[in-house]
Amino acid sequence: MSEEIEMQDKQTKKTVNRKKLYYSIAALVVVAVLLVGFSFAWFFNKTDMATLMPIKEPSNITILGPNGSELTSLDLNYTAADKNGNTVTVRRVICVQSAADKFKLEIAHTTNLKGLTFKLYPVSSNGTDSGYTYSYNAANPIEGTYINLDNEKDYKYANTSKHNNNYGDYQSVQTHAEPLYWLTSQPLNADKSTVKNQVTIDGVQNHRTYYVCEVTWTETTKETDIFYILAQTA
Repeated sequence: MSEEIEMQDKQTKKTVNRKKLYYSIAALVVVAVLLVGFSFAWFFNKTDMATLMPIKEPSNITILGPNGSELTSLDLNYTAADKNGNTVTVRRVICVQSAADKFKLEIAHTTNLKGLTFKLYPVSSNGTDSGYTYSYNAANPIEGTYINLDNEKDYKYANTSKHNNNYGDYQSVQTHAEPLYWLTSQPLNADKSTVKNQVTIDGVQNHRTYYVCEVTWTETTKETDIFYILAQTA
């Protein structure tokens, strides 16, 4: 099933310039790879199931918004059209800009919201004269897995395998504040096929690869979660 997301210039600028998130709904913070956030968010080292690899700077990779616009956060405000019963689903476009041919993506998040799920879809085409339309295949999400998931029913819970990386010996951590880490199963290929998605920075050609981030949760007026999307060259 092919889906499309349209982004008009005014809407894009409004999203980029927004300084505050709708915390009564949820908060999704998208950060560049050089930012060590989320209680020291870490990348998983595929070669060692018990080892996490710290993010190091500088890096030639960053996360941007539609049409390669500057992006620090995503607005998850929603309308009735985004609801099915009490289930909310929002989709936002992100761009990974990198000089590398391959990279990894990670989603790190807290677990307050009921029914909280994430999916990432590769964009198959983008760009129109009137704005920006991003097409993707809704039946083809990127494969990934949680590396510290303890339980997944109505709510997700993290096990304690990564606790010390975030909190050390401190044990009085609220259950839903223990972060979960979702990682792509394989390195992703940069989009090198489309000329309009190439940009030269300091004499180095960078590739812009677009994705649709889909977030689903059960509607509530009381809970807030924080999400990070991070990227690392592979």
